[in-house]
Amino acid sequence: MKILFLTDGLAPFVIGGMQQHSTMMVKHLAPLVEEITVMHCGYPNESPASYSEVLDALGSPSNVFVLGIPFSDKSSFPGHYVRASKKYSLNLYNNISNDLSSFDVIYAQGFTGYSFIGKHQCLVSNLHGLEMFQKSFSLREKLEKRILINISSEILMNSSFVISLGGKLTDILLTIGVIHNRIIRSPNGIAADNILQTSPHNNSWIHSENLHLIFIGRDEERKGLHILRESLPEIQFPLHLTLVGDIDPIESKTHTIENTGVIKSKDELFKRIDKSHALVVPSLSEGMPTVILEAMARGKAIIATDVGAISELVDASNGRLIPPNDVKALANAINKIKTDVVKGSNNSLSKVTSFTWGEIAVRFLDELKLNLRSQESSYSKIRSTKGG
Repeated sequence: MKILFLTDGLAPFVIGGMQQHSTMMVKHLAPLVEEITVMHCGYPNESPASYSEVLDALGSPSNVFVLGIPFSDKSSFPGHYVRASKKYSLNLYNNISNDLSSFDVIYAQGFTGYSFIGKHQCLVSNLHGLEMFQKSFSLREKLEKRILINISSEILMNSSFVISLGGKLTDILLTIGVIHNRIIRSPNGIAADNILQTSPHNNSWIHSENLHLIFIGRDEERKGLHILRESLPEIQFPLHLTLVGDIDPIESKTHTIENTGVIKSKDELFKRIDKSHALVVPSLSEGMPTVILEAMARGKAIIATDVGAISELVDASNGRLIPPNDVKALANAINKIKTDVVKGSNNSLSKVTSFTWGEIAVRFLDELKLNLRSQESSYSKIRSTKGG
């Protein structure tokens, strides 16, 4: 099988969940297929990483070929990202159109596949969190999502197959009108060597330490940091809260709050996670956050909102799953999480082993091939009926 893989960036050159997903999918698909051609970009208006840099990040596979295409976005008017994404997709298409028929599958991240609609027999699109179709909790959020709905719907309804990370996201796709047999369930993943072999926690910490929570993310409404901030006065005991990201300081007379700023090094991030007892993810909308998988891999209990595909990762066995945009629910979960840390640690380690990238790549290809055979069988029956 020859795959054309389209993405709007590769980690570690572009920071983001989708970019990390792209790097790890290519890296783990490469040993399973004949050839992969990756088309990628850098940050907007910056040069993409070089051919050799990308290959080094992927582990130097001999069957992966790389083509960098700049992503240009010099506007600030509403909708500029959609317009820039369409232009980037068209540039991808123009640079590969003469060779398009040589690929068996096009795997397109985000909006990259827009210009490939109707141009290939097998376009697989992954819009990850489908946040534009999730519930909005403010007028601004609703307007921002509305800008993305048209292009998202066009891609989803016209792709051969679409990816669901699982959980509520499959229901969203079905509600939009995507036929069930065009949905391939393929969750997010974690590198197997990041998973601890044994739990780092035991019952002794409950009496000797303050609860240490960690939040990792951006200070934007969708990530729900404002909900965490409002919940702090409701916490019944002093806690240590580490904030990782470009986040303004939070003042508290009761709690110790530490701002680390952005941490780009994965090793440094794991060190911060290792020092905590639980991860808190108060997002208003999400896909399947990499940060939850990373915290589970380090044996942490999780407090998270029931949005996107988070329910695939978090339940009563390894933490607390709460409704979004609910300050009291978050405060109650934090107040009770002490009793869950040890049990949650063991269960997180057990659950996360089902989400290693190697397994995800194999399952994706198996399900894709199964769907392609089923599709071909349906076409054969239609041709046979018409011929008769």
